Amino acid sequence: MIASIAIAPEHYASEDSFKQELEHVFKKQWLFIGFKDELANHNDFLTLDIAGFPIVVQNFDGELSALLNICSHRKARLQTATKGNRPLRCPYHCWSYKAGGRLAGVPANNQEFQFDESQKAALGLRQFAVDSCGDFVFVRVSQDGPSLKAFLGDCYGMLEDFSAHFNDPVHSGSYVWNSNWKLAVETVLEVYHVPGTHPDSFSNLARAECEIISIAPHNLGNTPLLDAPKKWWAGVRKQLKLSQHPTLNEYNHVFIYPNLAIGLTNGSLMSVQTYDPVNREETVLHYRLRMVSTADGPAREGALKRAVIANFTEFNHTILEEDRIMAESCQLNYAHTTTPALLGKCEDRIRLFHDAWRADNDKPNGEAVS
Repeated sequence: MIASIAIAPEHYASEDSFKQELEHVFKKQWLFIGFKDELANHNDFLTLDIAGFPIVVQNFDGELSALLNICSHRKARLQTATKGNRPLRCPYHCWSYKAGGRLAGVPANNQEFQFDESQKAALGLRQFAVDSCGDFVFVRVSQDGPSLKAFLGDCYGMLEDFSAHFNDPVHSGSYVWNSNWKLAVETVLEVYHVPGTHPDSFSNLARAECEIISIAPHNLGNTPLLDAPKKWWAGVRKQLKLSQHPTLNEYNHVFIYPNLAIGLTNGSLMSVQTYDPVNREETVLHYRLRMVSTADGPAREGALKRAVIANFTEFNHTILEEDRIMAESCQLNYAHTTTPALLGKCEDRIRLFHDAWRADNDKPNGEAVS
C-alpha cells in the first residue's frame, strides 16, 4: 500500500488537541499578519488574535511594533478594527502608547495616579517578535525560536521574489468556516478533490495533477494550467500592459507552515490565504488578492481593470465556498469516527503538513501523536 495514514480524527474535534496546538504550533511559529503596504504610514495598524492573544502590529514613525492589544489600565481593546490608521490610544479612558508598547500618556496622571517614570515603564504593553520578508510581515508569540529567515528557509527568497512582482493589492476579505483549521488548510494542499468538488470552477483552470516539493516544514505544489485561462490572462496582460512573472506561469502554490497558503496563477495573480483558528470547530479564512504591475507601477484604474478584478474575485469566492462546504461536512463527521483518513500519493502535501504538525505536537515522553 502506498497510501499514508492521516492525523487521527480526535485531533480535529478534541478540545485538548486544540489547546495543545495553540501552545505548540501557533505560539511557536512565525505567522503571517499582512503586507508592508498595509502598514506603510505612521499609525497604520493590523490586528489579529494569535493563540488566544489579541495582537496589534502598528507603525510608529516607520518602526513596526507587535504588541498585546489590551490597555494596561482597565483591560479594554486598544484597536478594535481589523485594520486602520489611528494612534494607539485606548477608546475607554484614552491611555496612549508608543513604539515598543511604552506608556505615552495617562490623562490627569498627577491628579488621579501620580505614576512616576519607573511605574509608567512597568505599565508598558507586552511585546512580540515581528519581522518581514520582502513585503510579507510575520509575528511570533514566543520570544524564543529561529529567525524568520531561518524559519522560512528556501521560501525566504521566494517571498522576496513574489513581493517584487505582485505588488498591486486589488481585493481582500474573510470568511468564517465551521471547521477545524487543519481541515481548512487541507483543502488547498491537493488536487485529487478537484473533479468532485470543483467540476465547473477549478476544473476549468488547471489539470488535476501536481508536482510536489518538500522544503520541510513547508511544501510546494506546481499544477499545469489549461490553455483557456492562459489565453485569458495573456489578453488581460496585453490590455492592461502588465508584466508577467518571468518563470512562474502555471498554477504555482506555496504552503508556509502552519497556515499560510500562496497561490500564483499564470504569473499574473497572487492569492494569499491564512487559516486562523477560533476554536476547534471554527476557522477564519483571511484572503488577499494581488496582481502584477506594469513597468511603471500598478495598472491604472478603469472599467477594464474593474471587470478583470470582478471576474477573478467571483471565481475566488466560488472556489472557497465549494471548499468550505466540503470542510464543514467532514468536520461534522470527525466526532463520529475513530479511524484516520487515508492519503493517496497525490495527497502527499497533506502528509507533509501532518508530519510538520506531528513534530510540533510530540508528547513530552517522546511518543509521537498519531
